[in-house]
Amino acid sequence: MSLSRLGAFVFAASAALSAQVPALDPAGLTQVLKSGTWTVVEFGGPTCIPCKKMQPILAELQQHYGNRAQIRNFYVTEHIKEARAFQIMAMPTQVIFDASGREVARHVGFWEKGEFQAALAKAGLK
Repeated sequence: MSLSRLGAFVFAASAALSAQVPALDPAGLTQVLKSGTWTVVEFGGPTCIPCKKMQPILAELQQHYGNRAQIRNFYVTEHIKEARAFQIMAMPTQVIFDASGREVARHVGFWEKGEFQAALAKAGLK
């Protein structure tokens, strides 16, 4: 495979992974937090560079945890009022909620996959 074809393949795979992480509206956020499953919400924006870099990691985590957790995006730029209610001060901010919808951990900025998984395990998600 040529280098240019390999680059195109990697870009396509990355785009496909990022497409797997749904974005929530305020009603969807409320619903997912009442669903009885662990939830990770990235509060960010579709044009935020660090947020875009997080998308493949979020997609991999969703695939890894399967039905044990829901990984979702919430676009602060589209829902400022609701983001303020969660005290979001910077993008991206990842918030981990346990199965009862209670916040158990928070991180601001780009989060390396290994550190992210360690935080999920420490919070109690296996």
